[in-house]
Amino acid sequence: MGYSEDSSMVRVDFFKPGGKWYTTEAVKWSGEWEGKKGLIHDEFAKSLRDHFADRPDRLSDMDAVCLHPYHEHTHPIQIKAGGWRK
Repeated sequence: MGYSEDSSMVRVDFFKPGGKWYTTEAVKWSGEWEGKKGLIHDEFAKSLRDHFADRPDRLSDMDAVCLHPYHEHTHPIQIKAGGWRK
């Protein structure tokens, strides 16, 4: 399930450290979608790094949540406070 007509686009919600919703963005899932090639957490982090490549500090203090990742073993996923930058 995609967030737009492009099935590789996913909806990512960003939350402030206290848990309050801040914004939603469409992010291209640039990581692998097959579980054999990469863990879903790693592929989500790669997609966020690629999305923020031009401004790596943007939303880096926020938690990122994707309810429907573009991955073979899809399940809701969260990365805490800019953990994708590592």
